[in-house]
Amino acid sequence: MRHRYKLPLSFRPGLRCILRCKNFMHPIVWPWEKRLSLLRFLAALLVFSFLLLGVHSAYAESSLQSIRNRGVLVIGTDATYPPFELKTGDNFEGFDIDFGNEIGKEMGVPVRWDNINWDGIFAALQTNKFDLVISDVVITDKRKKEMAFSRPYFLSGQTIVRRKEDGRIRSSKDLPGKLVTVQQETTGQYAVEKLGLPAQQIRKFETMQDALLEVRNGRGDAAVGDLPALREMIRKGYPELETVGGIFVHENYAVVARRGEPELLAAVNEAIGKIMADGRYAHIYEKWIREPLPANYLVGLDKVSSQGTPIAEGATGSSFTIRWSLLRSVLPLLLQGALMTLWITFLGLLIGIPTGLIVALGRLSPFRPLSLLAIVFVETVRGTPLLLQIFAIYFVLPSLGLSLPQFVAAVVALSLNSAAYIAEIFRAGIQSIDKGQMEAARAVGMNSRQALRWVILPQTLRRVLPPLTNEAVALLKDSSLISIIGLSELMRVGREQASNSGSPITIVLALALLYLLMTLPLTYLVRRLEARWEPISRPRVRGVRSRQATS
Repeated sequence: MRHRYKLPLSFRPGLRCILRCKNFMHPIVWPWEKRLSLLRFLAALLVFSFLLLGVHSAYAESSLQSIRNRGVLVIGTDATYPPFELKTGDNFEGFDIDFGNEIGKEMGVPVRWDNINWDGIFAALQTNKFDLVISDVVITDKRKKEMAFSRPYFLSGQTIVRRKEDGRIRSSKDLPGKLVTVQQETTGQYAVEKLGLPAQQIRKFETMQDALLEVRNGRGDAAVGDLPALREMIRKGYPELETVGGIFVHENYAVVARRGEPELLAAVNEAIGKIMADGRYAHIYEKWIREPLPANYLVGLDKVSSQGTPIAEGATGSSFTIRWSLLRSVLPLLLQGALMTLWITFLGLLIGIPTGLIVALGRLSPFRPLSLLAIVFVETVRGTPLLLQIFAIYFVLPSLGLSLPQFVAAVVALSLNSAAYIAEIFRAGIQSIDKGQMEAARAVGMNSRQALRWVILPQTLRRVLPPLTNEAVALLKDSSLISIIGLSELMRVGREQASNSGSPITIVLALALLYLLMTLPLTYLVRRLEARWEPISRPRVRGVRSRQATS
């Protein structure tokens, strides 16, 4: 007979108290150990403060001295703008590249070039990704409020490109009423806007090459950009186009630095002066502009030398700030871009979900040709980048005789892309349903279509709801890629405002908040649907657990 040992009555309350305590397995912490822990914390905090102070001191150190101690000058550029900067293989070349390398020689350090898209180049500079920007940046009053400019190193200006057979456009006076293409966030865009052209007559593209391609395909009447760059691009790949009217807006390029670094700005200005004086500038100009340096060109550069940021002014100010006044002024534009993003995403899902279901059923079909066709569609779309698909639908199809408007091309690209991924989601969901479900439906007199409609698909929809939500959120964020064809969705508007204002930090934080506000309601709605469609067994389990807890 098995006997059960009983604790004395005096021990039972203490044992019950120990068992009820959630942390009864934790070791006992004695008072002197608490003091020791506090001392350790204070020591760690003191060490961290010294380290932080050291980092601050290093940052407060002269940026020029930091570059020399590091042994390399890091310069950012967007290498898509010949003849000023382009990338061939692993090497950078162009007017700005040679000019920047000479600046590095004058400062006594080699130069390392970082290639980055134009829409993020100023944000990268302000977050210390590199020391300078040399990428044919035009001096503007808005940019000077947030960044420091060297003395100008190149005299340029905006000109017009048209198709050779188009005689309607001869100067900037003929642009009103025409459809003009530009590279976004450049002074070419600002020059066209100053002419008074409405927004619907200006198409903005991420690169100047795309803007020229739009004119060549006949969907744009003219393109506006920097004269030297447009001449080089036309010479290399656009023989159907030509420049007309000469320069109608004069501009000056300068090296860009962060505000608050007067020593570095002074060293750059000194280096530019030496390069111009000893003949190196003339050699670089003749090499890349393909003509001798004009006689009075350097005199013209000396006359506009005061357009750069004064050294004393460049010593003050901080670029890493949030400008609330700027945020209030651009918020209506950001909201308009957000509405375009939501509308494009909604149409993409509205078309993509039923299309994906049809493709999934076709892939599961016993009819082999239909199944193979669905497989080819899914693998082709999933195996190529969405950016490439958008580019092909909008820019390549016109050469085959099919020209789609911007909005239609964007919806088609997003719909086809989402349909391929949604097809795989539905296929996995259908195949996850037990085969006995179909057999039971057939046993009660349903045919295959009825069983699929009333038994299989309702269960599938419940199972695939979470991955469908993920696809919807991903599509909303991927809609930013349609900016390549000139549609002003949220990301596109934000990048334009970040470049125009020269304060990208404020705009980027606002974009992040808006995207979060657009995705959170969708995830909340899906969670409510999941809870509503969940089997009734869960509340019962909760009830059992509650009764067990009370007992």
